[in-house]
Amino acid sequence: MGSTRDSSISAIFRCRVLKNAIDWVYPEWNRKAAAFVSYGSAMGARGVQQLRQTVIELQLAPIRASVHIPVAALWAHFQGGDVDAGLAELEAPAGALLDDLLSWTAALKAARARAS
Repeated sequence: MGSTRDSSISAIFRCRVLKNAIDWVYPEWNRKAAAFVSYGSAMGARGVQQLRQTVIELQLAPIRASVHIPVAALWAHFQGGDVDAGLAELEAPAGALLDDLLSWTAALKAARARAS
């Protein structure tokens, strides 16, 4: 999960946890599916777009479906407002993301088994 502040991958890489994971878990991530959940000013879409290009170089297979959490849903959470309404809108994208992730995970697992 990453946020977008300045529409660049550098904004995502300010999150040291994600940068550390990308650097140190490289072999474990090879030939596996990757999905993205984001938030931010443009719901994190621009940061995810650039992160997809990065994970391809790590031999990850980014799936097309993603979940972009609107700032309004986060703001409602922090203000004690109606979070359920904002999250209800995310059910369809989240379902599509999980369906795609499971499908690609199974396909890539079979491909890894054939390659070993």
